[in-house]
Formats: sequence, C-alpha cells, structure tokens
Amino acid sequence: MTHGKVLVIFALIFLSWVAANPSRNVSSPNVNPGCTKSCSEPWVVHVKADGENDTIHHLWGMHAAPSFLFATTDLSAKLKIDWAKLQAEEEKSIQFDSPPSFIFGFAIPNLILFNDLNDKGKLDGIPDEDKHVISMSEFEWKVQKSFNDSMREAAVIFRTSKFRGQPLPSDIHITIQMAAYGVDGRSTVLPHLLRTPDSAQLDIVLDRLFLNLTSTEDLTLERKPHYVPMSGFAKPRWAFDVFLFTAEKADGKTMHISKQKSLDDENTPGVFHLDEITTPLPKAGGQGGYLQWRPVSYLTSDRDINYSTFPNINETLAPLDNITTTKSSLAYALLGEDLMTKVTAATTLAFGQPKDNFYTGNNYTTWTVAMGQGSPPTETFSTMVIVVISLGVGIPVLMFLIGGVVIASRRCRRSSDPLLLN
Repeated sequence: MTHGKVLVIFALIFLSWVAANPSRNVSSPNVNPGCTKSCSEPWVVHVKADGENDTIHHLWGMHAAPSFLFATTDLSAKLKIDWAKLQAEEEKSIQFDSPPSFIFGFAIPNLILFNDLNDKGKLDGIPDEDKHVISMSEFEWKVQKSFNDSMREAAVIFRTSKFRGQPLPSDIHITIQMAAYGVDGRSTVLPHLLRTPDSAQLDIVLDRLFLNLTSTEDLTLERKPHYVPMSGFAKPRWAFDVFLFTAEKADGKTMHISKQKSLDDENTPGVFHLDEITTPLPKAGGQGGYLQWRPVSYLTSDRDINYSTFPNINETLAPLDNITTTKSSLAYALLGEDLMTKVTAATTLAFGQPKDNFYTGNNYTTWTVAMGQGSPPTETFSTMVIVVISLGVGIPVLMFLIGGVVIASRRCRRSSDPLLLN
C-alpha cells in the first residue's frame, strides 16, 4: 500500500470519527454585553456555542433571581439586550434578531431556611412558622473568575458579595460555577456528570451560610462558625424554590421526572441512580430540553461519599400559576407574558436526610446539575469496566473450557488403550 493511500485511509477514519462526535466552538464568557453603566453585578453572561448548523446561546444572570438558560438559533443570529428595559424588569428586554428554534432553562427565585424537626430532609409538610423564605434579590453577586479552555469549555464562577446591602465576610457565601461545553465528555467535578456539545452544568455550594434572618441589627450575620441554632431554628436545613421553563407550547403538556438505575458507580462512588427532568419533546422523540443530576449532595469540599446527603426534589412539577415570581428572571426578560402559554414547572429542592446532623453539622452543601438540549445522555460502562468484567467472566469460563477439554482428552486416551480392552 502506498504512503498516499495510507494517508487517505487515516483521513477517512478521522472524518468518520468527527462526524460521529460533533463538537461546538465555545466562546469566552461575555459579561454584561453592551452595558455601559449601572452593571456592577453580572446581569447577563453570554456564551456562544457554534455548531455546524446552529448556535446555542447560553445566558446566565445573577441579578435578583439567578437564571440559567439556553436559546438555539441559526448561526447568524445576534443577541440584543435593551439594558434600560432589562434593569426595569420589563418583558422581552432580551431578544435575538432571528427567532430561536428552542429555549429551555430554570431560575431560583427564593432560598428557604427551614426547621426540620422530624429530621426528614424534605420541605413537604413544614409549617410556615418553621420556614424563612429569602428572596434571592436580597443577595448581590460578583464574577469571581471566568475562563475558556481551547474553545471547548467556557466557565464562570459567581459568588455572593452582599446580603441585604451589607458585605458578606469572605468565609460566608454561595458559590455557583456555570460551564458550557463544546465536546462530549465527563465533568471533572464530582459527581462527574456526562456532558455533551449541547449542554451546560451548574455547581452550587452553600458554604458556612449562617444568616441572621430574625434581626436587622449589626451585619445581619451570625459569625460564630459552630453556632447550632440558626435564625431561631435548632435543626436548620436549606432549600430552594425552582421554576423551569421552555418555549414549547403547553397545550396540556407537562414536564416529566424520572429516575434511572445503574450498576456502575465508577465515576460517582456510592451512587447508583440518576434523576432527570425532561420537557415533552424528548418523550415524543423531539429535541427538547432536560435537567440531569445524581441524587447526592456533598457536605465537605473533599466531596467524599462518606460525608454526603440527598437533594430531595418535589416531584409534583406543577405548572406556574402566575407570572409574578418570574419577573426578576431572564425567563421573563426573554419570553415575557408568553411564559404562561409555555410548558413550565414550579418545584422545590431541599437538602438533607435523616441523621446527617442538619446543615450545621458541616456548614457545607453542594448540588450539581446538567442542563442540555435533546435527550439526556445515557450512562454506559467505561472501557476499563468492560475489560474488567470481561476478564472476570471470561477467565473462569476459559478455565472451565480448558478443564473440560483436558478431562475429555484423558477419557479418550483411556478408552483407546489396548490393555484396558483385554
């Protein structure tokens, strides 16, 4: 075979691999694009992920209700932000010069502190007197860090800077890392969720989040690091209000939650389940949107399964019943009053399980969730696991076969011995 033919074969193999593994060019994060004044907070962070035929625009906003969404457009579409309208919380202040073919995302309007007297780790059934609901608009945020990795990953780390107008001490904060991806792979952060060129990932950390919610005196903070009663609650836990939205028309359709099981915990030790929320389209075979997460929340920065608890989601997923809670979010900025005609869902997410010593046991809680377009990626055994299983099953089978052949050959020899025939 000539050298030229070898090169042609390798080129064909490479092109077939590229075709089977599509990728996107991911831009560097653009913080508050086009804003010339009054943008001290990260109102909008824009990341473009250009594919062969379309562009996914990732939009993340931390003012008021933290919002995380993506809009899929043609390659030439441009983002347009009317900053005066956006800061006045007017509808459709964010638009594209050509209509998106798909929109999906979620927002966190409220943080909830609750007194879990029954030690269940769930918000269901908790009376109002055992809850403090904190609007996320009471926090102010800053961009702590942003980076772009060879046009295949773009990420931003957001961190709370103030609470109720007063600076937060450096050891008390909420941190959110958002990353958009351009290639298939797996996140480097436990629980190592799968990623695709059409996905992004949120990782949130509640670190030493001791807030004084019963007084406006001093710095509104309880500075004692191991002060067990928090804002009058002896058994405190944290939770979120969450609402999800998509551009899919409602027409009686709802979002769907499911739980997947796996025999493999190679990438997330001790966790054998995967939870997913999908919009109606993937269930009907279309390219909808999804959230996907492992049901684990780590209680230390080491992310050890021995120090973990559960994220407990309310599985009702009831559609939004009013537009009020959305008005401080990017969902309202993009879709406006049309949200009420789209597929939406409101739910809560609480952190905890019995006997995990509540939030004050470790003063640290995480949640990691992937969001993307299309159907959620499917977990499969890695090559290493397949090889180990193959060896574990194959070697005994091979030994059994060899043993059978040896025994059979010995019997044949004995039956053909003339001395045994006499």
